[in-house]
Amino acid sequence: MTTTMMRATCAATLTASFLALSPEARAGDGRLAIRVGRIITNAGPDIENGTIVIEGGRITSVGADAKGSWDAEVIDRPELVAFPGWVEAHSTRGMDRPNENIEVAPFLDVRDSIDPISFYFEDCLRQGVLAINVQQGSLCAVGAQGRVVKPFGLTIEDMTLRPSSGLKIAAARPGRSRALQAQSVRRAFRDLRQHLEKLVQDKKDGKDTARREALFQGRDLDKEENKKGRAMEGSAPWKVANLETIPRGEIDEKQEPLLRLVEGKMMAFVACDGAVAVTQALEISRENGFLANTVLVLDGDAWKAADRIAEAGVPVVLGPQLLYVERDPLTGKEIETFVPGVFREKKVRFALQSLNPTAQSLWFQAATCVGYGIPRDEAIAAATKVPAEILRLGDRLGSLEKGKDGNVLLLNGDPLAVTTSVQYVVLDGNLVYDRSKDVRVQQILEGVEQPNASPADADDPADIDPHSGEKKSKSDKKKD
Repeated sequence: MTTTMMRATCAATLTASFLALSPEARAGDGRLAIRVGRIITNAGPDIENGTIVIEGGRITSVGADAKGSWDAEVIDRPELVAFPGWVEAHSTRGMDRPNENIEVAPFLDVRDSIDPISFYFEDCLRQGVLAINVQQGSLCAVGAQGRVVKPFGLTIEDMTLRPSSGLKIAAARPGRSRALQAQSVRRAFRDLRQHLEKLVQDKKDGKDTARREALFQGRDLDKEENKKGRAMEGSAPWKVANLETIPRGEIDEKQEPLLRLVEGKMMAFVACDGAVAVTQALEISRENGFLANTVLVLDGDAWKAADRIAEAGVPVVLGPQLLYVERDPLTGKEIETFVPGVFREKKVRFALQSLNPTAQSLWFQAATCVGYGIPRDEAIAAATKVPAEILRLGDRLGSLEKGKDGNVLLLNGDPLAVTTSVQYVVLDGNLVYDRSKDVRVQQILEGVEQPNASPADADDPADIDPHSGEKKSKSDKKKD
């Protein structure tokens, strides 16, 4: 194969890969006017026959009389419903692997594990889940730093909404006793304290071990934030005195994320598989001063600790199984408990979590809540506004209001109806999904076969001119 042919083949392959990733993407400048028959703002009454105006990727106005600039692109679909995107408060999907084999790993970042072309993100976009908090699994005692991402983009930077969204901590772990797991988590914070105390003592003794180690690791100690020290902040019952004498760049990068957590500069997503684990999680959070930044990710019978959770005032992310079933030990009768109802009664803020984007997705979870008696606006909020607030993105996501990100779903019906589907997705004021151009939907759900060239139609290498790389004419073939 000639160089020209190889270049043409590579270019075609790259183009095909890009189109396969985002066939419906359209370049834009974040300016758009969306006119629809109904706008569910999630911040007040619905607006009939309204317009959403987006400038520079942000919503500038929403209303029946809203008008965009004269040269803005317009989507005029009066038969559709506009709705803010769903927000996934916790997910362990979209990575090459969700767990690590080391016990304490706060220095890791899921940025290095997220796969932008994972089918998971494609499914999220198709289902209208427009923000996902990707967190490591629960097989570490203290895991990696998570990241809130959009389900669209060719790079992690394109996708990122909020880096370092929180550390993953597991109050319980499969195959390990609760006592041993609690000891592992507590030891991680004890090691942090000892490391900081040693740095202060070494500085007092005139040793520069920490500085030499930092330089050896390649850390830039000339950065303004690295060359200065500051007193230990936060509300931890334990404090390391004279920490201001230590330049922050000299703190071991394996310990620094834990220090940020203790100082209240990072969140903790603590996985609890039962009520006993909840108790341990709250104790550890109080002991190290990050209770105010704790979110409990619940599963199993953790709902039985709802009173303690309400007393602590921390929000929770509920597991995908909203109905907990157990047997009465005496009668053998099945007892069903609707978990969101328990937390609503206790006035605990809760966010819903999907099983996956296509089965028990967030719209399904919200619809299930309505079916069990939770008011519709609260059920929708549990999959939009509440998770956005938990992730500290409430000023950007969760509703269609002036100043929020220009993220809009255009649906062909009510967002909680089983017959409704996402027709268009707008992210940051740019159209990134069009169901009519979704090849997978057309083939799998609608049975539309795509016209593909048969192997017999493929070009024979002998029919390609080696000099130009172009297909030979009939006359050239005869000469050959």
